[in-house]
Amino acid sequence: MANELDVYLYGERVATVARRGRVLQLEYLPHYVARPEAVPISVQLPVVPRGHSGEVVNRFLENLLPDRPDVKRKWAQEAGLTSEQPFDLLAVYGADVAGALEFYRSGSRPSRDSNLAALSELEIGDRIRQIRADDSQWLARNRAEHAFSLGGAQGKFALALHEGQWFEPTGDHPSTHIFKPGVNGFAGSDVTEHITMQLARSLGIFAAHTEIGFFDGEHVLIVERFDRRRTDSAIVRLHQEDLAQATGTASLNKYEQDNGPSYLDIFGVFDRNLSPSARYEAKLRFAECLIFAWIVGHNDGHSKNYSLAHFAEGSALAPFYDLNSMLPFQPDSAVRARDYRAFDGVELAFAVHGARALGDYSAETLRALELDAQLPQGALADFAGYVATNLVAHLNQIIGELPVQLQQLAAVKNFPFVLFAQTRRVLDVLTAAG
Repeated sequence: MANELDVYLYGERVATVARRGRVLQLEYLPHYVARPEAVPISVQLPVVPRGHSGEVVNRFLENLLPDRPDVKRKWAQEAGLTSEQPFDLLAVYGADVAGALEFYRSGSRPSRDSNLAALSELEIGDRIRQIRADDSQWLARNRAEHAFSLGGAQGKFALALHEGQWFEPTGDHPSTHIFKPGVNGFAGSDVTEHITMQLARSLGIFAAHTEIGFFDGEHVLIVERFDRRRTDSAIVRLHQEDLAQATGTASLNKYEQDNGPSYLDIFGVFDRNLSPSARYEAKLRFAECLIFAWIVGHNDGHSKNYSLAHFAEGSALAPFYDLNSMLPFQPDSAVRARDYRAFDGVELAFAVHGARALGDYSAETLRALELDAQLPQGALADFAGYVATNLVAHLNQIIGELPVQLQQLAAVKNFPFVLFAQTRRVLDVLTAAG
């Protein structure tokens, strides 16, 4: 069992993580500490000579892995491990993680001439079916050598697109896209996520690009990774961390109601780590995303579903991802009523001055959020009004561009009903404010 990991950033070995009994110690290499422009692995792990140890290191590492114990247990079994600890899992699955980091057993980084392993449509279709049958099966069977790691709870896998062909990622060849078959028990949730992401983009919200792919009769959401950049000669990883990592939060506490960070805690991260212009932009975008979540019923926007992107010149809020709506999956009686009061009790991931459920929001909620984000008075009311006015037209266009068989999914057919109701909610809130 390995007791030290090498940590690479942008292809350069910059740090080690050592296990001393039960304590993890992260130390930056001397040459990296001496570099004036050195970018930290995390805002919780600044570049200092003495390094870092204990829970702050463990929490950062665990947030690079799936949240679910059953998935981690299967990953450990696939790799022949006797431990499910983040250190041990990353020794096997750390070559392709979120952002620009790579983790290898000390001294074991592979040569730079490894070959890409192409996948057929049948193989990808089988992978999708495998996750839909058992969403703890993120890995193809017996493929631990083509390892990746993604955080979160939903079954997913990562592939690399090269010259129109899909390949298994490796440490040398990063994945470029994430495949999400959807949440078990919510048929069509991959499609509703695509619709929600497209809605956000069409309304000017900075969100990741998505599409729906078809492989051997299976549809799947494909998310283009914003932590990757294609150059003329290679795919380059871009450094990032999610806001659970940036706030030092354990994955078990990613939701505010589970003792996780509030939006004020997240604003504090922006204040401490972003330039004044980037800080203002991040607060504006985050506040607008909270309003969008209220309007569309996106109730899974916890701290791990937002990220900071880190560059040599500074940090910024990354594009939004994992946006979806749970309203199309409500009972038909609520959906078809077109009455937004049917959704009043739906709770959001973040509370805004005590308003957590859809029915709790008021004009005062919007103004309180404006004040906390240091935005001009009326900025969020104007944004909410813009979204409510344009939402249904954009939604109908996005649905109309889907293949006919996807338009017939119950959740997709329900979407216009629930969002029409939600636009009435917003307009009533704004009208009541005078």
